[in-house]
Amino acid sequence: MVEELMCLVFKFKFKFLIKRRNIKESQTGGNYFMQTRAIFGFLGFIAVISFGIAIANYFVKYINKRYISKLGKEKQEIVVLYRKIMKIIIKNHKLAGTVAIFAVLAHFIIAFTSIRTSITGIIAALFMLTIFFLGVYGAFINKKHKGMWLKIHRGMAFVLLIAIVIHII
Repeated sequence: MVEELMCLVFKFKFKFLIKRRNIKESQTGGNYFMQTRAIFGFLGFIAVISFGIAIANYFVKYINKRYISKLGKEKQEIVVLYRKIMKIIIKNHKLAGTVAIFAVLAHFIIAFTSIRTSITGIIAALFMLTIFFLGVYGAFINKKHKGMWLKIHRGMAFVLLIAIVIHII
C-alpha cells in the first residue's frame, strides 16, 4: 500500500519534471522513471554494502586483538575460522572502498540529473570522498600505517556511518 502510494507520488513528480523540461512522455522510453529509480536504489545499496565491508576491516581487527587472540588452545577451531574471515575482509578493504566510492558517485550523478539530490546525501558523499582520498594517501603516498591520516580516516568512517543512516531515514 505504502509502496503503491510512493510510486504514484513519484510518477506525478516525474510527469511534472517532464512537463517542466518540455519533454514529451514518448521521448522518455515509457518506463524510464522506474528504470532510473531501480538503478538509483541499486547503486545506493551497492555503496552501503561496500562501505559495510570496508568498515568491517576495523571491527574484525579490534575483535581479533581484544578477544580472539586471548582464546585458549581448546578454541583453536574458532580462531582459525575467524582469522580466515578476517583475512578476506582485510584483503578486500581497498577494493570495497573503491567500489563504494564509484557507486556513490554514480548514485549522485543519477540523483543530480533527475533533480533528486538531498543535502544529507551530498554531505555523506563528501565524507566518503574525503575518506577515500585519505585512504589513497595512506596506501600510495604515505605508506606508514600510523599517523594522523589514519586516525582521521577511521574517525570519519564512523561519522559517515551516522551520515548514511540519516540520509536513508
